[in-house]
Amino acid sequence: MTKEELIQLLKEFKQNKAKLNIKLKELKIARIKLETCDNVETNTISLYGENQNIHSKNKISNKVLSKIEENDTKRIKLEREIKELKKIIKELKEKVEAVEDRLVGLKYKEREILIAYYADGKTAEIIGEHDYEEICGKKCSGRYIRKIVKEATSKMIKI
Repeated sequence: MTKEELIQLLKEFKQNKAKLNIKLKELKIARIKLETCDNVETNTISLYGENQNIHSKNKISNKVLSKIEENDTKRIKLEREIKELKKIIKELKEKVEAVEDRLVGLKYKEREILIAYYADGKTAEIIGEHDYEEICGKKCSGRYIRKIVKEATSKMIKI
């Protein structure tokens, strides 16, 4: 993995994670719809009773067949949608897990600074004055933050 690819993945990390959660929920809903589509019952009506022998001569109607065909087309469409969602989810998981696995290899301070710098889009100066103070209890310069970012990025590439 190159440095540019890693930086791009870090910048898109939160968006990819959110997209992944949304797509997983869409997949769950599609699977539920598929289950309900397969379980729909078709009703048949007997021809016994008053006025049951009177039918329209202009139109041939078969409610059972049309319902089965409708369920089948709906099922095929849902299966195609599930297949596409699985493909998208796989790609997003690969991107998210590539970043998460590398972030685990860093120290807490480095991980928090990298996430703030790339994923949150904060400047080194803002991180040095606010975030670094929360992490370590003191302030530091933007130059020091950039140095930490550079070293942490190199560590992530080596992992």
